[in-house]
Parts: sequence; C-alpha cells; structure tokens
Amino acid sequence: MNRSVVALLTSGLLVLSAVPASASVLWDGDAARGTGVFGNINGECASPGSVSTVKDPAKGTVFRYAKPSGSNRCESRGIKVGGSKYTFRSGQTFYLGWSFKLSNTVNNNAVFQWKSYGNHIQNYPVVLKMIDGKLSLLQRQPDVTRVIWDKPIGANEWHKVVLGLHLSDQTTGGWVELYVDGAQQTFTDGGKRWACRTFDSVNDPKWGVYGAAGSTVENYVGGLKIGTIYADVSG
Repeated sequence: MNRSVVALLTSGLLVLSAVPASASVLWDGDAARGTGVFGNINGECASPGSVSTVKDPAKGTVFRYAKPSGSNRCESRGIKVGGSKYTFRSGQTFYLGWSFKLSNTVNNNAVFQWKSYGNHIQNYPVVLKMIDGKLSLLQRQPDVTRVIWDKPIGANEWHKVVLGLHLSDQTTGGWVELYVDGAQQTFTDGGKRWACRTFDSVNDPKWGVYGAAGSTVENYVGGLKIGTIYADVSG
C-alpha cells in the first residue's frame, strides 16, 4: 500500500476516533447556558415565582425553580435544539436525564411532567410527583391513572433520575423505564419496562414544581440531557 493511501486511512481513523461516544445526545440543558435552553418559561412561572441559575456546592450551576406559596406552579416547558423548539414524535425513543433536589417534600402535583397539549386525551402520560414523602411515578392511560413506582426521599437531597420513553399513541405500544441514582427501578408489576401509551398528539417535558398550593417549594435541577440511549444521559 503506498504511503499516501496509508496517510489517508490513518487520518480517517483519527477523525473517527474523535467522534464522541455519546454522539446521539439530542439536547444538553446545561444550566450554565441559561434558561434559553428551554422552549418556554413565560406563562409557566408567573411572578413572584422564578426560574433562575444558582451555584450549588455539589453540582455547580443549576436551575432553581422557585414556587411561592401563593402560586400553583413554576415550570419550564419543552426544549430548544439548534435555537428552535424541538418537536417530539411518535415512534421515537428518548432518555431524559437530570439531577434534582427539593427544598420541601410536601405533596405536589408534579416535579416533572411528560405533558400533553393540543388534541389530547391523556393530559400527562407520565408524571413524577411527591406523595406522602415518596417520589412517585404515575402513568396515565386514557382510562386510568396508576402509581407504578415510588421511593421515599428527603428534602435537600440530590437524586439522579433517568427516564426512558418510547413514544407511541397505541394503548400499549410505548414504554417507560426508570433509573434512580444509577440503578434501574422495578415497577409494581415486577418488570423493568412498563408498556403503555406515551404519546398524545403533542408532548413536551416540563421540569419544576406544579401544585403544592399553600407551600413554598424550590426544585433545584441540574445535568439536564436528552439522548437516544441510556449512556447519553447517565453520567
């Protein structure tokens, strides 16, 4: 083989080796980039509530969702990719990863929502909320809502969550996976993948605090990423 061909092959190998292993990362919601990484905050967190960035001694720059007692919610909606709001579609698979810390574990409607919009029948196919001191995962089918997993957590504790979603508008065509603090969780049916309907016309992820009327709650959120495989967001 002549030297020019070897040089080209070597160069190509070097380029390939420079491609990051997590090449399927769709969205990096690093708080250091500011709230512009989200699709929308206006209208989702009315004053005196706020979404801001703060320094955390354990996690560095994180988002702080500050929901005052007189408000019912303080959230962000959706994500921006390449400067434009991203549209999630049926048939796709995503892994959403983030770390969070709650200032108050009072009962609430949601600290995360996979929320439906448009001509929908489910409202929220998947939700994480606090119920009686437990972080609880709810899955809403068109006809019933179930708590499919829960775990006691305390205030001011950091926890890492990865939520796997295969999107489908068929009754059991989609699925949910859940990883907490690095361990895949088992659902109430004894399995680790819950078959269900996960897409409902238009869906967006929402982080923050929804509900907990009458209580002040701050949700600190960092390390936000969305990818197409678990390894994209598990670090």
